[in-house]
Amino acid sequence: MEDQYNTRATLIQRVQNQQDDSSWEEFVRVYRRYIYAIIRSMNVSEHDTEDILQQVLINLWNSMPKMEYDKINRFRSWLSTVTKNAVTDFIRKRTREINRHEKATQDETITYLKAIRLPEIDDIAEREWEIHLTNLALENIEPLFSGKAVEAFRLTLEGKDVEAISAELGLKENSVYRLKNRVKDRLIQEIRYLREELE
Repeated sequence: MEDQYNTRATLIQRVQNQQDDSSWEEFVRVYRRYIYAIIRSMNVSEHDTEDILQQVLINLWNSMPKMEYDKINRFRSWLSTVTKNAVTDFIRKRTREINRHEKATQDETITYLKAIRLPEIDDIAEREWEIHLTNLALENIEPLFSGKAVEAFRLTLEGKDVEAISAELGLKENSVYRLKNRVKDRLIQEIRYLREELE
């Protein structure tokens, strides 16, 4: 675990070297869903989200080598700012484009562009980060458990009580308590680890 942390903790620094393709691939794997979720949460359509996401990744690729990591308080805050700037650029570009089109199209597109919520970026980024971090942590720890442990934990997250989970999975109630608590403890540890590593 310590070696893995020491290696992965430098992911952001490693990505600054544009020759390190494997680090870039890992970076995209870790942050792509988070960036996508932020953009979608701002009322951007799915199609436009994909385009903006690609632009954010290009912007990151170009700016990471120049980034002074030690001067950034929280990497994910910087990342949300880069994302917000890409959405702002998208809105400006689309607004310029619609000025060249007929009024009917203009009205529809302007309504869509006004629905994109830029001022809430910090709240959106915070909420999406917590969801992203929890999902990433759960994915990371799932292979560590055998049998029905993760399934029992997921069912508790869905709001099912121990008695219902016991019946559904064919386990004794005390086994459900034990399994879900083991997963929960390990999940908390993994979230703490990822928070130190990725924020």
